[in-house]
Amino acid sequence: MTCAVETCFLQTGGGSSYEGIVPLGENLGSFPVLIPQPRKFSSHGIEVPVGRLVLEPASELPDGIQDYLTKLVGLVRGPDAGAPIALRLSVVPIGRESYKLTVAESSVLIEAETSLGALHAVRTLLDLWNAGDGGTLPVVEIEDCPTFETRGVFVESFAGTDRMGLKDWAEFLDRMGQLKLNTVGMSIYGCWDLHHEGERSEYLFTPLADYPGLESPRTVVTWDPGTEREINLRYLPTMFEEDLFGKVARLAAERGIELLPQLGGPGHSTLIPRVIPELSAVDEDGEPTGYGYCVSRPGARDALAKLIDNLTRQHLAPNGINRLHVAGDEYYPIRNMDPDDRKRVVSPYCRCEQCRELTPGQILMEYLLQVGIVLRRHGIGMVHWHDTLVREGVLDTYLERAEALGLDKPTIAWWKYNDPVPEPETARTETWSCPTTGFAPFLFYQDFSPNIETALRRGHSAGASGAFAYGQPEPCYQMNYAFLADLAWNLEGSGGVAGFQQRWARLTCPDDPTAAQHALTSAYTITGCYPLMMYLVEHLLPFFSTAAAGVTTFPDDLIRAFAVAQPPLADVLRQVADTLRDAVAHMPSGRDLRYWPNPVETWKQENTRTADSLELFLDVLAAARRPDLADPAELHRKARTLLKFVASIKPAYAVPAALREHWGFTRSIGPALERLRQSNGVAPAEGWYAWIV
Repeated sequence: MTCAVETCFLQTGGGSSYEGIVPLGENLGSFPVLIPQPRKFSSHGIEVPVGRLVLEPASELPDGIQDYLTKLVGLVRGPDAGAPIALRLSVVPIGRESYKLTVAESSVLIEAETSLGALHAVRTLLDLWNAGDGGTLPVVEIEDCPTFETRGVFVESFAGTDRMGLKDWAEFLDRMGQLKLNTVGMSIYGCWDLHHEGERSEYLFTPLADYPGLESPRTVVTWDPGTEREINLRYLPTMFEEDLFGKVARLAAERGIELLPQLGGPGHSTLIPRVIPELSAVDEDGEPTGYGYCVSRPGARDALAKLIDNLTRQHLAPNGINRLHVAGDEYYPIRNMDPDDRKRVVSPYCRCEQCRELTPGQILMEYLLQVGIVLRRHGIGMVHWHDTLVREGVLDTYLERAEALGLDKPTIAWWKYNDPVPEPETARTETWSCPTTGFAPFLFYQDFSPNIETALRRGHSAGASGAFAYGQPEPCYQMNYAFLADLAWNLEGSGGVAGFQQRWARLTCPDDPTAAQHALTSAYTITGCYPLMMYLVEHLLPFFSTAAAGVTTFPDDLIRAFAVAQPPLADVLRQVADTLRDAVAHMPSGRDLRYWPNPVETWKQENTRTADSLELFLDVLAAARRPDLADPAELHRKARTLLKFVASIKPAYAVPAALREHWGFTRSIGPALERLRQSNGVAPAEGWYAWIV
């Protein structure tokens, strides 16, 4: 069986079949909607009643996967009167993740070479069951295999994921596994600039026995929907406090998923160099900067080696981790790092006597090689983001030096979440293409299907072997996850954004897929526009505005900006809100999907959240323009209604972070209006063109 399917055929009559792309506009009623879409599918138009499936023992499967596979098979259970059907596994040499699934009238046969292929087949079987009436399976033959060898998502360590418990991780792994993704990246350490109340954004998910003082307590000033008051949450990341890494690694292995931990640095690292100053970068006076690492002083090199060795002995090796994502990304000087002077630019480049003779690219290479040497002793390879290695012009030199030291060739993950998406260089080493499925659960929902399709098509054309998307677990991104999985598994047959939207509408709204697709397409003109969402709409939340402390005042400067007559930015927000509300109003009811909350309801809720937030901002803008007509009590009533709504639609782990954004705006309404009044207000409302409304 080949994965390079280019032909397409459809047959009707007593049954139906397709290979490759199902053309848009075809009558697809006889084809179950499966995501990812299988490569070859033949249906005979026969439905078989099923009481339950009886899985024959398979000694070839590892115990953990055998148990999970048995659990999945047990989900196919119909009315008691239905007949049990035998499910047999057969090992055949057809490819690591390939499978053949045959559902006959009295038996089910799965042919696969590996346990992972068998898992994929059972997941397809479960999708067929879920697409049916709850009591039958269709008689089908399916032959399937993936386009990309590595298909996965990366989970950032950030506000929201830092409160995920074991149940949340298990649920997320089930969701990704059912989409036939085989890799989940997990950031276990990462740092950013200052936000909100000026606290450092530092996250450490794995405790280290040799460094008991190395931890990242968080303080979140947010809103409590129970008391309807501001609260200060003080906590450690749940994974750190409950030491969950090993348990999550085992859950992933049982599901046939590689867990790929990421260690942020030498950029994105302030906690470790501040707590362990001997390995910190230093300034010209030899003082630790608390940002980035020294790679030259013997004491610093030893300190780095000991840190990596502790991480490996305690967390990586005992849990069967064979690759560490040693980030290496976004390594450059930035401001908003120093709590005492947020305008000051802080550099991660060490200025000791030896390091100052090195370029930034050379410092990065030394860091990666030193980490790689320690990992090699434990048989662990590396993955890196591409950006700094390429920007500094050292990628080829680094790969040559790694090979000379006897290190396994590292995987290079080429990422970009807007245009132009780079075409990865694939000749030298394993390469992945990396779009995003969504930045953060507290930001407004965005449809990243344009970025996903561009990255995967460009990567596949260049010869990339992996599709690995950056993101954070959040049910509102379900469609993005599904689109990523669909293209990563069967890029040739996906039909791209248009084909996927058609099938997604059929899957989620089977009673009226045409209306559903129209609503999706309408909202997509807003949520799928990166410049509109990222550079305009998202800025109504405090997250980005508070990162520019000392430069902007939130929300005063935003209100002034949106008050100008031309360009008519306030009209942009009004049109965004109106388009989203119209799409939500015309979206029909949808069905539940296994492992996920109702995707249509989630989509409606998130688009409503965006529209409500924009309308609240426009109401505040109107109050700033006409303070004599303002009704502060009504503004706060609307704001609190929005806060309660957001609390009701977010998963528990994301609620504090999401409410922090909306509360940050709500509590600033009164003070901002008073400041604006005292500073001569804002520009009045004016018509900008008589013939456009």
